[in-house]
Parts: sequence; C-alpha cells; structure tokens
Amino acid sequence: MTENAAELIVVLMMIASLLLHGCDPRVARLRRPGRWGRDLEKRVLQVLVLVAMVLVPLLDALVPWFEFADFVFLDEAAWLGLLLGSASVWLLWRARRDGRPVVGDDGILRAHGVYRYLRHPTYAAMLLWALAQLLLLQNWLAGPVAALTFALAYLLRVPLEEQRHLERHGHRYLDYMERTGGIVPRLTRHRSD
Repeated sequence: MTENAAELIVVLMMIASLLLHGCDPRVARLRRPGRWGRDLEKRVLQVLVLVAMVLVPLLDALVPWFEFADFVFLDEAAWLGLLLGSASVWLLWRARRDGRPVVGDDGILRAHGVYRYLRHPTYAAMLLWALAQLLLLQNWLAGPVAALTFALAYLLRVPLEEQRHLERHGHRYLDYMERTGGIVPRLTRHRSD
C-alpha cells in the first residue's frame, strides 16, 4: 500500500461515516431549531471531533501543510489501519442499525445486536477510527489528533451518558453494565439477555 492509497482510504472512511451519520434518524431530531443551545459542551466536542477526524485528515491528504511531520511510511501499519478503519465503519453502521436497549415486559433491559456486547459502540467505533487514522496517515500531527480528541470526548461524555441512563433505568442499567462492556466487549457474560 502506498501513502497516497492510505490517505484515500481515510477519505473513503470519512465519506462512508458521514453517509451513515446523515442517514441516521436520530441526527434529524438534532437538527430541530433550539437544540444547539441545550448542550454546548456536546456541540463543542462534536466540532472538535469533526475537525480532528475529518478536516485534519482531509488537509493531510490534499495539501502539503503537514508533510513536515510525516515519518517513514510502514506498509504493514497501513494494512492494519485499513482493517481497523473497516471495523470502525462497520461498527458505526451496526450501532445505527441495531438501536438502543429497551426495557422488556419482564422489566429487564434488553439489548440487541452490538448493544448486547457494548454499551457505547459509537465510542468504540471512534476509538477504532482514531487508531486507524494514526496507522494510515503516519504523521505526528494528523495521526494522534484523532486519538486525543477521542480521549477528550470519551472522558467528558461517557460518564454523563452513564449517569443519565442510571437515572432513567436504575437497577436495570446497573445489571446491563454488569453484563456488557463499555467500549471493549466483556470476555465473560454474567447473564444472557
């Protein structure tokens, strides 16, 4: 794989992810007037993620501004980046397709698809994306910026989301947390759904 091919793969990952994001009905709800002011921190983080995972890689691929930070291109690392990037796009698609966990008639929080294994598959996809970007771009600036942005978004948003789910679902969500990994699947499952 060449450096240009790796940059093209990152651009194709972006296009696929943006198409998946644009087709998500939950995103349409966010576009209603008045929603942007409700959670400024979330919006600022979304802009940072867009800059780090879309704008910076595009600039790296299209203009020579970041070439001074390139390091020796490793073909093997790029191939691993392709695998991680493909897994990221697939996981993002599954997270959008499978739907969030719901409380069943028996009072148990039921999860389907990837939500049976991960509570936060979108963040898991972001982590895979950040690793793929690092391996595909092989640039000291354009590569790590996605990992730093992911870490910031994960550390700031996930505790808030977990708290919101705990307030909404109580012990049901605690049970779900016990049997399901956050962004890495649990090796053992306590109870089956």
